[in-house]
Order: sequence, then C-alpha cells, then structure tokens
Amino acid sequence: MVRMRQLWQAALAITALSSPITASADPHGDDEHHDETPAIAQFCIDGWDAHGPRFCLAANMYHNHSTSAHDMLVTVEVSRPANETLASAGWLGIGSGSVMSGSLMFLFYGDPITKQGPFVSARGVKIGQSHSQPDVLSQVDPDQNNGVLVQQIGAGEWKAGDNGTHIGLVQFACYGCTNWQGHAVDAEATSQSMIWAYNEFEDMAPYAWDQPLRKHVGINGWGHFYANLQAASTHHATGPPAISEEQEWINTSTSHISVQRPSFFQRLASRPVAYLHGFVMLVAFLALFPLGVVGIRSGLAKAFKYHWVIQASAMSFATVGAALGIYMSRGNLLGSVHQKVGLAVFALLFAQAVSGWWHHVQFVKIRRRTWVSYAHMSLGWGILVGGWANVVTGSMLFGLGRLGLSVLVFLIATEFMALGVIVYIARRKAQQDQAKSKAMATDWRDEDNEEYFALDDAESEEDEDASSRKSDEKLRPSKYHK
Repeated sequence: MVRMRQLWQAALAITALSSPITASADPHGDDEHHDETPAIAQFCIDGWDAHGPRFCLAANMYHNHSTSAHDMLVTVEVSRPANETLASAGWLGIGSGSVMSGSLMFLFYGDPITKQGPFVSARGVKIGQSHSQPDVLSQVDPDQNNGVLVQQIGAGEWKAGDNGTHIGLVQFACYGCTNWQGHAVDAEATSQSMIWAYNEFEDMAPYAWDQPLRKHVGINGWGHFYANLQAASTHHATGPPAISEEQEWINTSTSHISVQRPSFFQRLASRPVAYLHGFVMLVAFLALFPLGVVGIRSGLAKAFKYHWVIQASAMSFATVGAALGIYMSRGNLLGSVHQKVGLAVFALLFAQAVSGWWHHVQFVKIRRRTWVSYAHMSLGWGILVGGWANVVTGSMLFGLGRLGLSVLVFLIATEFMALGVIVYIARRKAQQDQAKSKAMATDWRDEDNEEYFALDDAESEEDEDASSRKSDEKLRPSKYHK
C-alpha cells in the first residue's frame, strides 16, 4: 500500500510540475460526463472589503483502488494585499465538518515578498476539544493520522494580481481523506459541511509544517460552506483540478444543498462500462459457474454435456468482463488487489479448460482418473472462491453500500453452502451406487473406474460420451450381456 501511494504521489507530482494546474479531462473514466457541470467542487469568497479572506478552492474526490478509500485532490488560490507587511503575514484554514471539533484542517501560509511558499500543513482537532490548539498531523506516517496523509504536490507559486496584490497557488493531496476518525469528508455526500478560518496578522515565519497558530480573529475571520462531493467524485484523476475562471461556485453553496437522487437509468448512463463489467462478472461467478457444478453432479444422462456447455458460457461472460476491466484500468492493470486477483482468476480459467479437456481424453482411454483430474477439481474450487471474493472487492470499489455488500456476502455464503450440500449428496449417492453394483457383481468395471472428474472427490459417472460407452459394450465378454 505504501508503495502504491508513493507511485501515485510521484505521478501527481510529475503532472503538477509539467503544468501549474491540471484539470481532470475525463472525470468519469471511460464514460462520458453528460452534465455540463464539471466534476469538481469549487468555492470562492472575496471578503477583503470586510477584512475577511479572498480565496478559491477546487477539489475532487479520487477513488484510490489501492486503498479502497477516497483521496481528496485540491487546488487553492489565496490572495494577499499589496501592503508588504500584511502580505507576509496571516494564514488561511479550511476544514471538514460544521465546527472545529473533530475537523480535519488544511492550513495555507507563506510570504510573497520573499517568495516563500505558499505551503500547506495538516492539522486535526479531536472531537470535543472545539477551539483548542489543533494537533499537527504526521507528514510521513498515515498510521499516526488514522490512515490520512496530506502532502503538497509540487512547489507553491506566487503570482502578481491586480493593483500590486499577490496570488498564491498551492496544490495538495489528502490521501485516505475519508478515513479520518472525526468529521471526515464523505465522497458520497451531496452536502458536505466545510468550514474556513482566517488570520491576517500572525507572523508565520519560518513557515514550518508544525508552525504554531493563534486564533482566527474578527467577525469575518471564519465561515462555512457546503460541497456536493458526490458530484466531484471520480475513478480517474490526473491531478488536482483547475480553478474555473468562469464560475465561482461549482457544486457548492453557503446553505445546505438539496440534490434529487438520480434514477437507475441516469446512474447507468453515467458509468455504462462499469455497470456492464459488474453485470457480466456477476452472471459468470454467481450463476453460470455454480450452475455448471450442479450440472455435472445432477446424475442426468447428459450431465457432462450440460457441464461443459454451461462452463463454456460462463467463461465467455468472464472473458467479456475481463476485457472491460482491462479497458477501464487504462494500462494500470495491477493497481488494486481486485485487479490482481481478477487477472489471476482469468488466467486460471484457461488452465481449467485445458485440464478438463485433457482429463476427458485420458478418461475415455483408460477409464480412470489421473493427476490431471484432481488438478481440475482443485482449480475449479479455487476459481470459484477467487471469483466470489473478487465480486465482493469489485462491489466495494464500485461504491456499493454496506447493506448491498451484506446482502451480496450472504448470497455468496448461501451459494457456497448449497453447492457443498449438492456435492455431498451426489458423492453419497455415487458411493451407494458403487457399493450396490459391486455387491450385485453386475458391473465389469472396478471401483476406481467408476469415478469421474468433478469439483470434488466423486462425480456423476453418467453418460459422458455416448460413442465411447457403445464401444465399451462391444468390448464386454458375452457372459456379461443379458
């Protein structure tokens, strides 16, 4: 996980260095964004006339597949007055929640006169401590911050504004931002409470990460706003979003945001590839592959035919799902545990198909199992379990809620137990039939030759290959014919 975070940080840093601000051109990944509103949350305020701050914040929420949490990618522009004394002093703070208690806070400070910064620093306030001095978060160890790590991307930049003013630009990533144990940001929130605070006089030199703070001052030294982070969430990001010059507020408001829940078809239209990937994989691993097990254990005359036809159909669905998954990964095939397990299971499907064909050829020839048969059984169960596990992890990455995940896990557990019962009953029946046949001495084949391949120790020995059975009848000694 640390390795993936470092790679992601390096990629963002390179992007930030190559372009001062990089917008997410395709916020919904492979799917077209049908709304004209950008997939960001932007809030701007100009309070200079009332001795308040002037700043703009643009943010989006990136679903990090390596941690299953959401990272918050942020760009901030903060203005300083032309007066050199005031330009070099003060700080701006933006935090999660509606009050300081439990808030995760981001502080911005620097000196445009000496070209220091602007810098970002992360602080946290424990629930119940309200206006006490915020705790400085670790700059390198997310385990000390409840799984959160805030790091600046690239160097801050000071630009010249109108009438001698100064504009500071800073970008940063809040890795695992949704893991915060206080008032965490919620990527699914349509009206996430946010607060800001401002101090225009405090000397912040030497601008260290753990620089002490004095309280924000003035009636205009603090405020709040709301952000629709659900609309600002993305599965593919190239860096912190650009601050729009055309609109001051995008998916934000100073009052609670009421959003009508999108219909199923609207959600489907927003991410068709992801929905299709999930659908075909659910059909493959929750329906067809288990049904293939039932088919071979059914005891029907055409059990083998049912088995391979159903398994071939399941493999076709899995192939389509894997292709869609590879398409959505955009070259990052090993970006998460879900992707790694998915590729491994998909590769094993071909080994399973080859081992099944090989077993069939060998069994027709020698009428007994070989090591390939047992390899086929083991692979079958391994693929099923791996596929079920990946259905759960994929649903988590997709954003399925707790209730949906609980129902899914219950269905998989029920299916696993049902298959176990079916296999047990079929094996007992096969053992009883073998014992009965041996006692009556009506079968010319020995006990070992009665066994056939399956996903367990015993299998339906019904008609696998009609032509081979007819050949067996011709080869029997005449005394066995009735």
